[in-house]
Amino acid sequence: MKNANLYLSTLVTVLLLWSCDKGPDLTPTTQEGKNTFSCKVNGKVWIPDGTGDWFGVARAINGGFTTNNANDRTIYLRTYKQDKTELHIFLKTIAVGIHELNQKTNLRDRNFFPENYGWYQGAEGIGFMTNPNQRGRVVITKADTISGVISGTFEFEGGNSLGQRVKITDGRFDVNSRTVNL
Repeated sequence: MKNANLYLSTLVTVLLLWSCDKGPDLTPTTQEGKNTFSCKVNGKVWIPDGTGDWFGVARAINGGFTTNNANDRTIYLRTYKQDKTELHIFLKTIAVGIHELNQKTNLRDRNFFPENYGWYQGAEGIGFMTNPNQRGRVVITKADTISGVISGTFEFEGGNSLGQRVKITDGRFDVNSRTVNL
């Protein structure tokens, strides 16, 4: 009888573990302009699937190579989920390599010459931005202005004036800015 109970409890445990929904997987790390973007937000996979404007016409992934008021090339990626969460990354230059997210930046609008930043907005509308205390980095692995492909990885911690924090890890993107811009 002990063996039967052991087998039954083992079978139930295996079936429960097998049937658990692990959620979505992160998108692959590629450099082909596949218009993919994903990361983990406080340990949970986050993949854009929504729109980011009042009229519902913006795509889940927007941006790419942009130009600021001084006609300098920058990178600005804006991503949205249907649950009203957002994640933005802004870089002052398009150089391949490591870009630190560790400066105080109060502006999200790239036209006012902000520092590099990562920004996340939760579903409740509370924003979290990188700063000298909550830091991160973006590693650009490909920045091809001819094909429009921008690829890389990222991670950061964002904070806000309420003392709250968010941790973004395992981020990756592979965007063709010619097809995601509106």
